[in-house]
Amino acid sequence: MELLKVDNLNPYLDDLVELLIDAVDAGAPIGFLPPMSEPEAKAYWLSVNDELLENARQVLLVREDDKVVGSVQIGMSPKANALHRCDVEKLMVHTQARENGLGSTLMQGVERVAAAMQRQLLILEVRSDDIAHDMYVNMGYIPFGEVPGYSRSANGMLHNSTFFYKEIETTHEVFS
Repeated sequence: MELLKVDNLNPYLDDLVELLIDAVDAGAPIGFLPPMSEPEAKAYWLSVNDELLENARQVLLVREDDKVVGSVQIGMSPKANALHRCDVEKLMVHTQARENGLGSTLMQGVERVAAAMQRQLLILEVRSDDIAHDMYVNMGYIPFGEVPGYSRSANGMLHNSTFFYKEIETTHEVFS
């Protein structure tokens, strides 16, 4: 298993397209509804790559056997009063690689990268009935609110979402 912070998604684009389609089609609450087409997934990752190249976003990947099996993003706020915080977004682990601790590995990477970038506060949102909810609690994230009916699944059902935060110590680590 290899955890990477990447500066360009192009070398991983095919794997990322497959990962996103797998996650969405498996019902992951990451902003899309199934079925997801390959062109839609590719367009999404190309837009993320643009933000990555503009330093508006950081992307971490987990690779196993030279294949991307997990990903998470860190959204960086450009606002002067928000330079101390960031948003954790779109944590995904391929269905064939789940239950191996890769979600926790990705989140530990998020904390290291954010701390090295002098970000002291992480914010995230997860569907309240999602398996990741308990992972965040176990990792020390603090729930600060639940919004009823925040997201919709493919069958039209509305789901509550829980918002979390975690304060972290900054470091001078170089994470690459």
